[in-house]
Amino acid sequence: MSEAGRIYGINGSVVYVKGDIGFKMSEMVYVGPEKLVGEVISLDKNAATVQVFEDTTGIRPGDQAEASGYPFSVSLAPGILHNIFDGIERPLEKIAAQSGKFIRRGTQVDSLDFQKRWETHIAVSAGEQIKPGGDVIARVPETAAITHRCMVPPGVQGIVEKTVCDGSYTIDEPLVTVRQENGDLRELSMMQQWPIRVPRPVSLRYPASRPLITGQRILDTMFPIAKGGTACIPGGFGTGKTMTQHQIAKWSDADIIIYIGCGERENEMTQVLEEFSKLVDPRNGNPLMDRTHGRFYVPLGRSAERTFRAAGGDAGGGRLSGLSCLKTVGLL
Repeated sequence: MSEAGRIYGINGSVVYVKGDIGFKMSEMVYVGPEKLVGEVISLDKNAATVQVFEDTTGIRPGDQAEASGYPFSVSLAPGILHNIFDGIERPLEKIAAQSGKFIRRGTQVDSLDFQKRWETHIAVSAGEQIKPGGDVIARVPETAAITHRCMVPPGVQGIVEKTVCDGSYTIDEPLVTVRQENGDLRELSMMQQWPIRVPRPVSLRYPASRPLITGQRILDTMFPIAKGGTACIPGGFGTGKTMTQHQIAKWSDADIIIYIGCGERENEMTQVLEEFSKLVDPRNGNPLMDRTHGRFYVPLGRSAERTFRAAGGDAGGGRLSGLSCLKTVGLL
């Protein structure tokens, strides 16, 4: 049975819950009758503070806050590229199909498509020793430009007991069965659920000693950027920050583009989506969106029609996402 408490205070997007709640730090919580998504950010003896990621208008003291039982997490699997998500990994395309031009509070949709079948090549065989840190169990052509390598998740190590044959599978179907060092059997699929507050482990971090070739001569000559490094483009409105990011995303020697827009005005993010979705990958002539992932915050209560239209309409167009005063491009 899920743990629950009662709201006794509200301050903007922060709500205060008390009672014998049994919440955990960073746990996902559903708030109020519309089950708005929130995260536990502070705990006291019989009280908790919850950050709600949606508009709290209408929530009142006495409403229930219910624990989900698991930490606030994201789904990692094929399908995460060439897609638009809001800040809590809800695909805008699915939200539009469910709630129309306006985004309803409490909308519940799957982050990824659990029905789509992906052509899968199994990269391990029975009897092999596998461990986290780069061992690949399967390869999936996610887009025309990117092959998704499904790796052994952290905390799993042992001998492969059995595998499925190459074929078409959904992201949650078991592909490989591993007998771990403690004797337990663990089934691995394409998908991993990963808590957002836990950094992904790395076995080796290379020094930032190699240049990232951006394809922009002035940057590569006067302001070189290192692979694994960070760069900032400050400037006022209309000075070309977004266009510079577009050019870097298009011409740099990076395999995957991650676009995040945070705090932007609605019309500016719409313009970004309209322009970015039309960019062509100079490597192969396909849409640059084939190797792009992004996040986009759509202000609740506003019409999302322009945003969805810019992102490709009601189905499958170019989809970049940004979270709606900061635009960030990540290059992998």
